[in-house]
Amino acid sequence: MRSGYAILLAAVLITGVAAAETPDTPQDVEAYGHLKNLYTYEPTNDPDDWLGHGWMTAEFRVQRVLSGPKLPRVITVRYFGHTFIQDKRKVRLKLRRGEDGVYLLCVPAGSAGIQCP
Repeated sequence: MRSGYAILLAAVLITGVAAAETPDTPQDVEAYGHLKNLYTYEPTNDPDDWLGHGWMTAEFRVQRVLSGPKLPRVITVRYFGHTFIQDKRKVRLKLRRGEDGVYLLCVPAGSAGIQCP
């Protein structure tokens, strides 16, 4: 009978540990690679925005994941800005996976765009 309680207690503890390790917020990824713009631009149409900010889409070829979960070799990313990021440069990006599977480019605190703590 005691071994049955021990097994039940172990199962409860293991389940509790697994639940505690599951984050409530999405896990951000920091990666290094090449960005290739797809030259899609969705303007915000804000009449007070003289620079013309909007959403752009790009393909990111992952060379190395610096932190966070493993990524496929090529992912789609979206970012907010007023101009395209220069193509064919190695860049280090902080990304957050969106609900649609597209990764959003995180920006430093105080910048316009997706703020990832």
